[in-house]
Amino acid sequence: MLEGYRYVHRFRVPFADIDMLRHVNNAAYIRWAEQIRSEYFCEILGEDITSERGMIMAHLTIAYERPVVYREKVAIGCRISRFGTKSFDFAYEIWSEDRDVRVATLSSAMVAMNYALNRSIPVPDEWRAKVRAFEEHGV
Repeated sequence: MLEGYRYVHRFRVPFADIDMLRHVNNAAYIRWAEQIRSEYFCEILGEDITSERGMIMAHLTIAYERPVVYREKVAIGCRISRFGTKSFDFAYEIWSEDRDVRVATLSSAMVAMNYALNRSIPVPDEWRAKVRAFEEHGV
């Protein structure tokens, strides 16, 4: 479960994420990915979401594999899987810890931004170094 993911958050599915079909609504997976991505950005890259440098989403893909229900124990893993010149990709896996099965995978293409200038920027070398240090050495 979550092999290759060092950055993992665990929680129980809250009532607010359940829809009329009695399982997690598809939009909740996007919020979960957004939450862990924002925390990874702050904790691993050392950038606050209100700082001058940041990221915007260019593309999001979700593969739903199994439904998840209220109060189920969930684990979501997040990592940066690719760096380009001005973009980078996040990969995510969501698992049911109660059933020990993967329930969804997501990927998002992000563009490095300078918000003050309102334009894309090359991915900072320090971001690359911090990700490498965290993913390879656990720093």
